Amino acid sequence: MGWTFNTKDPNAPTIGPLITGVCIALTSISLVTVCLRMYVRSAMIKAFGVDDYIILITWVCAAGFAVVTIVQTKWGLGLRNIDDLPEDNIYNFGLIQYMGAPFYISSILGFKLALLFSYLRFIPKGIYRYLTIGVIVSCCLFHLSFLIVQINLCQPVAFQWDQTIKSGTCLSSVPFYTSMASLTIVFDVIVMLTPFPILVKSRIQNRKKLVLLGLFGLGLFITVIQIIRIQTVKQLANYLDSAPLILWSAVENNLGIIVANVPTLAPLVKYYNEKSTGGSGGGRSKRITTGYANGQDVGSRYAVRTWKSSNNRSKAMMELELGTVHDATDGGSFEGHVVKGNNSTEMILEHEGITKRVDVVITRN
Repeated sequence: MGWTFNTKDPNAPTIGPLITGVCIALTSISLVTVCLRMYVRSAMIKAFGVDDYIILITWVCAAGFAVVTIVQTKWGLGLRNIDDLPEDNIYNFGLIQYMGAPFYISSILGFKLALLFSYLRFIPKGIYRYLTIGVIVSCCLFHLSFLIVQINLCQPVAFQWDQTIKSGTCLSSVPFYTSMASLTIVFDVIVMLTPFPILVKSRIQNRKKLVLLGLFGLGLFITVIQIIRIQTVKQLANYLDSAPLILWSAVENNLGIIVANVPTLAPLVKYYNEKSTGGSGGGRSKRITTGYANGQDVGSRYAVRTWKSSNNRSKAMMELELGTVHDATDGGSFEGHVVKGNNSTEMILEHEGITKRVDVVITRN
């Protein structure tokens, strides 16, 4: 028995196994990044937020799309020649493809929303925050419109998978998918560039600033994938021509999830980096640092500033400091002074912002 059901030639050429492998691999990688993000946000820094719930739902949608795509390969997706597609498979082929559309559209909306809500952790109140909220609303409206048109592309709706209906009509798919992909590119670019003005103007080290800009800039690779998808859309002529389009769609939504998760893993990287280098140093000395010793609240080490509204609605930026003194001889420690605002701390991808580490070594003679 070949890969595709009901084929006369069991060895009919197909890229079904390739599509399956890509879906499983990318969905697994994105799951790993989601799990690491959940660990960082819930266990390490205890700052689980709306963006984390959104990325969980987004991964479920991406996984649903992967499952639907893999099942569709068994009914003909990936076959090289249209003559190898059995007529008995056309009904299930079309129905499964119809089922995959809501999963795909929800997943590409989800990773954008996760990023945008992450930005709200550190964008202060003001016009730029309202603009970000406006982008969130616009994204939701666009993708909702995309979904409504997609599931009603044919009239009656069942004509999308049941070709025995004689009086059915459909919108031209190539212009529709091309226009939707083009608008998706616009939203991808807007979402990825949204935090740049705030980060460029922020008072953090240039090296860290470049790293953050680079992490967010990774999302522009998703735009490249959309451009590739547009090229595959233009080649749609029969059922089987959708294989490259669906394959790149699976790459797009999983890459979007990965890009949304990577910046949130900074505390985990920092923790293991400090753990691997924290044992260095000799003599009777004390180190004031922002390490992770003695199980104290990790999240507080990522506090960098708060925007606090005064009576005249001006925004005062308060620097936060937290230190722990480690005695190199007896392992003792005590927490340093913490300056906190009135619960107005904004956060940047970690619990409470970007931290600047300062080590002070006190040597006893």
